Amino acid sequence: MSHPITPENVTRAELANGIVVLVKENHTNASVTLRGRLRAGAMYETEANAGLAVFTASALQRGTKKFTFQHLNELYDSVGMSFGVGAGTEIASFGGKSLTEDFETLVGIAEQVLREPIFPEKEIERLRGQIVTGLREAEDDTRYVAWRKFQELSFPKGHPYHHPDDGTEATVKKLTRAKLADFHTKYFRPDGAIFVIVGDVDAQHAIDLVAKHFGGWKGKKGIPFGVPDVPPQPRAMRQDIGLEGKIQSDVILGYPGIKRQDPDFYALRTADLIFGQLGLSGRLGEIVRDQMGLCYYVYSSLGAGIGAGSWMIGTGVNPRNVDLAIEAIGDEVRRLRAGGVTQDELSHAQDFLTGSLALRLETNDGVANTLADMELYSLGMDYIVRYADLFRGVTREQILDAVQKYARLEDAVIVTAGPEKE
Repeated sequence: MSHPITPENVTRAELANGIVVLVKENHTNASVTLRGRLRAGAMYETEANAGLAVFTASALQRGTKKFTFQHLNELYDSVGMSFGVGAGTEIASFGGKSLTEDFETLVGIAEQVLREPIFPEKEIERLRGQIVTGLREAEDDTRYVAWRKFQELSFPKGHPYHHPDDGTEATVKKLTRAKLADFHTKYFRPDGAIFVIVGDVDAQHAIDLVAKHFGGWKGKKGIPFGVPDVPPQPRAMRQDIGLEGKIQSDVILGYPGIKRQDPDFYALRTADLIFGQLGLSGRLGEIVRDQMGLCYYVYSSLGAGIGAGSWMIGTGVNPRNVDLAIEAIGDEVRRLRAGGVTQDELSHAQDFLTGSLALRLETNDGVANTLADMELYSLGMDYIVRYADLFRGVTREQILDAVQKYARLEDAVIVTAGPEKE
């Protein structure tokens, strides 16, 4: 069987300043994809300046030493190129695409945006207005409100997952241009940076281009990159939030999860797929939505990254059915803990996991993002070669053990957001 990513067909180089460059040649069409990860996520901000990482990443393209925001957009339009930067809790990501002939221009733009932003005051204020508008709209969304409160209750004050990455209206309004520039100077740096290039390009030429534009990039080294563990909650807790004018309630229920590198990851990822994702949202969709008619949608999600996120269940329900839906979901969690999954469910999940990976790796984007994650989580350059065996090797016994270990209703946090109770 041939694999799209193997240690032999990916070139990996490490520059002297700490940047790792991964290149996968693909000469089937004349285009190149660039994807990257930087250690500049919201884990480095405080609750008082929540939203700083996201605001900074969004502001990088608003003007650089060479290009105005308008000039950059005209450049993208004129040659059909794209480039963007964003941030989450753990990392900042960047990415772009170009035709082969414009690839050096793309790398030059990446250098300007990532290394030489000038944070023009007028553009910063315009961007702030857009962020604040988005936050006001989110505050009126039951799903967002429930999720944000769930994070706040699940993780202690001071933990990177406790506060929302995009901040609040109050914190974003206080973020000055100087704070954005300081965050950029300190955290947008080559140490631990990952550059992935996939497409119609010679591997050594691609590495040379990154070295030319980023080899001289200097930045602080040795800044810790990790998320602290969280002790389990001593008891279950629930909070109901009333929002005026709502006709639907959203419920988030969950408990502490695992890190991506945890040995239980493959068993728990498979369990999550069976429980709340496969088909029209797995077992939860089949029973709680289709058979019992208690919700509009329901799903589960396992947040496994550098730190251990939550294993959570989300559902949208008629306000009259909130307690019934929570009870039905609890019953399904207990059934999963008691009996695990069937062999048919396991085989179906394993087929899906291997088949969906093949689809994902059919595009340059899919290959680039997969390579970036392989490097970020230290999965090894032979990860794709081992991938099918990692999931096909998961047994029903391993799933039952993992589920009994992590699906702990006694530690669950439950949040509902919907119409105010009469």
